[in-house]
Amino acid sequence: MIPELQLYRIAFYAMVAATVGFLVWIARMPAGKRRYYLPVPIICGTLALANFGMSIELFRITTAGGDPIPMTRYVDYTIVTPIMVVVAGLVAGATRRQLAAAAVLSVMWVGSTAVRYFLEPPLNAAAGIVTIVSLVAIVYLMVWPLTKRSASRSGERVLLYGKLRNLLLLLWVFYLIMGFVSRQGLGLLDAFGGIFVASYLDILARIGFGVLVLRATNATDQVIESLRSSNAGDDGSDGVTLERSDDTAVDPAD
Repeated sequence: MIPELQLYRIAFYAMVAATVGFLVWIARMPAGKRRYYLPVPIICGTLALANFGMSIELFRITTAGGDPIPMTRYVDYTIVTPIMVVVAGLVAGATRRQLAAAAVLSVMWVGSTAVRYFLEPPLNAAAGIVTIVSLVAIVYLMVWPLTKRSASRSGERVLLYGKLRNLLLLLWVFYLIMGFVSRQGLGLLDAFGGIFVASYLDILARIGFGVLVLRATNATDQVIESLRSSNAGDDGSDGVTLERSDDTAVDPAD
């Protein structure tokens, strides 16, 4: 059986390869659009760093029950979860308030999960309540308000948002299941099984998210155009307008 720290190192190598692969993919895109795709290699690069940190036992704590908790994983989640949610929100045409709410709820969810390990009863129960409430709120935001926003966008963006939303929701469901069956929960999985499944989910989700975004060029072109218009002050609304008319031409030299 592969030792725990070696599993983290293998995941580190895998995510370094994914990060480099996405950077090469982005480098082949038009120069004016590359920076808009940088969140894709960032979400892979932070996971690589988190796994490297776990492999050298950086920021590793032990709970009162004697279970080891690698906190670098939660540092990664705190950075990446808002990025992934905001990218999906931009595709859906979310307002600035909705994007801000999604980012804040993401940080609250991940942060309260991590903080709970440092707290004793009853404070850890209070942190658990914050975790549940923030997760329910962000799921509601993505399933109803943002889905409704996306319905007024082009078909390409509706399709891309639906895929990103479903990927994130499925990932979060698996995270919840993992939390219950892991050695820190009910103990149904040993160290190898828990680490292997968690690493597999993380890697699959990041690579899947990146491939969905980079392959949906029609949808992302529309998002980029709307972001440029918004930054130039063309949008007079209180939200981020992500709609582009179908007859707007994309400059092939861009």
